[in-house]
Amino acid sequence: MKHLLSALLSSCLLISCAPKNLEHCAPGTPAIKVAQAVECTHKDGKFTLPAGIYFPEAQSSKGIYYAAPEPLKTVGMIRHGHERGGLFIANEGWQWAWIGHPGYEVQENKTSILKKRGIIMPTHFKFEPYVPYTKVKSR
Repeated sequence: MKHLLSALLSSCLLISCAPKNLEHCAPGTPAIKVAQAVECTHKDGKFTLPAGIYFPEAQSSKGIYYAAPEPLKTVGMIRHGHERGGLFIANEGWQWAWIGHPGYEVQENKTSILKKRGIIMPTHFKFEPYVPYTKVKSR
């Protein structure tokens, strides 16, 4: 029973930390550039964030979702080891990797019976190491 209660409490805390209420990014939000691919590890495995330009796809009150230029390389057989995702950069600077479809959620949240919390919200992963990036100047 203790383990069940601990697991429930941990899940609630993680869910409460996840960015909610997705919306379109503000006009002029700059993209970011990751100069080289970064292999990241998290509690359930590892993935590779590809090098390239990451465009802003959606934002929450906590930060911005940047979509990777190509699928993330993951360990596993689902989707042949490739997942749609990218980097979430928080307003305070911390990072999470994500897989999912935040841009689609922005489009669908107006009609969702769950309001701004749809069924395909991005899954977040706390990972190591920090991914160095630079902002790309808008044209």
